[in-house]
Amino acid sequence: MNFIRGSLLVFISALILISFLFLGIFATLNYSLKYEAVKPQIKSFINEFVKNEVNRTIIDEQVKILQTHCKTNQDYAFNDETTNYTFVIPCETIAKGTDEIMNAETEILIDGYYSKKYECEFLECFKESGGSFIIISQHAKDFWKKQFYTFLIVSFLLAVLIFMLVEKKKNFPILIGALIIVGFLPLLAFYGIAKFVASSLELGIPFDLSSIASIFFSKANSVFLTGLVTGAILIGIGIFWELIIIALKIEHWFERKGEGE
Repeated sequence: MNFIRGSLLVFISALILISFLFLGIFATLNYSLKYEAVKPQIKSFINEFVKNEVNRTIIDEQVKILQTHCKTNQDYAFNDETTNYTFVIPCETIAKGTDEIMNAETEILIDGYYSKKYECEFLECFKESGGSFIIISQHAKDFWKKQFYTFLIVSFLLAVLIFMLVEKKKNFPILIGALIIVGFLPLLAFYGIAKFVASSLELGIPFDLSSIASIFFSKANSVFLTGLVTGAILIGIGIFWELIIIALKIEHWFERKGEGE
């Protein structure tokens, strides 16, 4: 009976360890794809791309044309063939020059694609579009958030089973805490691995893929710290529980000794 109990405990502990690993991954993707986290990184990436790949002189000449257009209009609208997105730039922005125009275009592009509504499920849309901007959208974030809560429930149910199987209940928080820390530990490497793999790919594209790859794991360290603190608290609870038991035993021993005298 003890052998079966022990075997089940080892098996379920392995399952919850895997569950904690995926929980950490999905939490990282969810928090890394928050609008506040994505926007500055994409903005920096686009600005760097324009700076390195676009002829500034040509842009300045086009800006002069736009400023002439604004003498009789309030804004300028155009469709960009590369992104297939329609930009509407107010003339008051155009009057401020090239940098402000590029900044406005970047803001419109990021806001539009991040908040875009999709009629299909994320994986279906991803397959149909071949990736594109959907991977850094609110739609993608909601998908990873859903996976996170699914594995949170799975982890909770597995933890209940472990609690039932652990013979000494005082060891339960220590075991779960340790498994959380071990399960979240790989997150420390994901950020570096994603950048390394992306930078190693030779796809013939004029920008640094590692800059994009790093977006998805930008919050990996924060999520790991959350797991570390959670695990440490549980381990602390287990140790405190053990100390209370020891203290009660010592107190009981002194009481019996006193009665014997």
